[in-house]
Amino acid sequence: MPELSDTPTPESDAALQSALAEAVSAFGARVREHGELPAFTSDAEIAPTDVAVTVAALLKAAEVYSFEIAALFNV
Repeated sequence: MPELSDTPTPESDAALQSALAEAVSAFGARVREHGELPAFTSDAEIAPTDVAVTVAALLKAAEVYSFEIAALFNV
């Protein structure tokens, strides 16, 4: 993956998008096939804002709406 910088390039954006798509697909398959798995290792330092921004982008890209989220979490 090209190095990420404060000024993104189309190439680094595409590489990041591909890596995220692969990670999401692999994580989803692993959880479906083998059960629950924490999203991060215990020593990962992930900012809550980064999680929220990423989740919002993923939900929007997958066209997941609030009623579907409620169904996923039995709300």
